[in-house]
Amino acid sequence: MKRAARRWSQPEPVRGALADRFLGDADLWSDRVRSDRLVVASNETRRMASITSVVESRSRELGARALILTGSTARDRRTAISDLDYHVIGRPARTDDLAEEIDLYSDSPDQFDAKLRAGDDFVHWSIWYGRVLFDDGIVHDAAKRLAAHDGWPDPMRKLRQVRRTLPFAEQLVESRDHEAAHEQVRGVLSLTARWILLAHDVFPLSRDELSEQVLDLGCFDLAAALHRSIHVTPHLDELATGLRLCGHLTSLSPTKARRAGLPAPV
Repeated sequence: MKRAARRWSQPEPVRGALADRFLGDADLWSDRVRSDRLVVASNETRRMASITSVVESRSRELGARALILTGSTARDRRTAISDLDYHVIGRPARTDDLAEEIDLYSDSPDQFDAKLRAGDDFVHWSIWYGRVLFDDGIVHDAAKRLAAHDGWPDPMRKLRQVRRTLPFAEQLVESRDHEAAHEQVRGVLSLTARWILLAHDVFPLSRDELSEQVLDLGCFDLAAALHRSIHVTPHLDELATGLRLCGHLTSLSPTKARRAGLPAPV
């Protein structure tokens, strides 16, 4: 009897889940690309779809090996601050004549491989949860390697990013540049959430889902601060409190940070 064809489904956001996807099955990967394209068509507005069509056409013309839609649109969790995010393996196409909301990240095949091996979470995200618009096999091969070797983003990269960006965010809050401070603090909160999640073998999803994920871990203060930074405009004092929270959490081990809140002032 002929075996029924497997259908692609996205892995659960936990370490090891990619290994359960039967990634050696070429037909299953083809089904992923087909289903990903259908999801993109469903998630995008007509205007966004026209932009994606142009980006795809230009990427193909430049000989790109793969194009992936990433971020909140891929997850159908767009917010007022969402961009259209793409990851191309190959030369970047021109996008400056399309819209200001586009972020096109490009890697050469060698850069893509190097970042994957270094535990870059963006490259891993493209493989786990990006919507593959086309792929000549380079993304499929990378996914098979991740599954076979328990590939996982490096939490320490996120921790270093928090510590590197935290002082600048504090300066912006002190300068009282509310709009710039809000954007920077939101970024620091997101990085802190990604660090804690990865350190606990949970794969971070889109920005709007991070607060739910860290809440599930028991990070109540971080979940609340991140949610508010996305959906409202906190006062400068609240932004400063969010930064103090990030500084405190990242001074602890991941295990202690999981249940920690901001200590009361002495």
